[in-house]
Amino acid sequence: MSTLDRITIYPVKSLDGVDVATARVLPAGGLEHDRRWQLVDMEGRVLNAKRSPLLHAIRAEYDLGDLAGSDATAAGGVPRLGANVITLAIDPAAVAARAIPAIERLAGLAADTFPLVPGPDGPCGWLAEAFGQPVLLLERADGGFPDDREAAGPTVISTATLVEVARWFRLDVDECRRRFRANLEVGGCAAFWEDSLASPARPELQPSLGDLSPDLPTDPYADLPPPEPREFAIGDVQFRATNVCRRCVVPSRDSRTGAVTEQFRDVFEAWRGQTLPAKVDASGWSHLYRLGVNTIFQDKAGTVGVGGIITVRSQ
Repeated sequence: MSTLDRITIYPVKSLDGVDVATARVLPAGGLEHDRRWQLVDMEGRVLNAKRSPLLHAIRAEYDLGDLAGSDATAAGGVPRLGANVITLAIDPAAVAARAIPAIERLAGLAADTFPLVPGPDGPCGWLAEAFGQPVLLLERADGGFPDDREAAGPTVISTATLVEVARWFRLDVDECRRRFRANLEVGGCAAFWEDSLASPARPELQPSLGDLSPDLPTDPYADLPPPEPREFAIGDVQFRATNVCRRCVVPSRDSRTGAVTEQFRDVFEAWRGQTLPAKVDASGWSHLYRLGVNTIFQDKAGTVGVGGIITVRSQ
């Protein structure tokens, strides 16, 4: 039996996440507070870890009011200041590793706590010093800033998948989680179970020998559309898988120091090809550098919780 074993939201896009026991699914599809805030430069260009590896060196902790799982104090024992607060600090491991260009600029930044408010205030002065340029914080409380705007639901991955990928690179599972940044982690299933949600293979034809026709095409499915991605539920909340997530450069870097794992994509794709489940149709994938699935929320409202039972609609 598959169950929801972990929920992680990422309040500020590209910064650390926080594990929660329950999460409300917003009408737009995303989890409440997930990617609710986003950093941009003064020209409106997104500042993310793909563009700026300096973000790997920044540790973030949050107090989002009634957020389940929030600690009583922020980083360094700083008391809470109220709802929607962030505490930022520089990771000493990142400074010591010196794997990120201009990391020396961050070494002198002391940990501090700020209200999460849109505009140039709040944490933006601290972050401007880190980036060496002015920054703005944008907020979208009703749906956040998802990577896939066409599939704004939470991303899903199985624990077994993370364990397997961690094995390929001799990483611990927590580091693998931080690199791939999925929202919902499913236990009680095999590695790459989620692939079959978004890219199901066609069921095998089982005609009797007497039913076969000489006019039957070599590929009986050649003129048929591919199977639709599958619907699934977590408890009573309905979702539909859309596609297996294409990955960027971020998973190739150490989540704490920014150090690059050499030939990460090549090794990943080699292993991915060897371990691709037989029940997955990857013919439409442009490459194998994909992991986890994007989703669309199928209901008007709902809450998911750790321990929820996963049920998959049959094709």
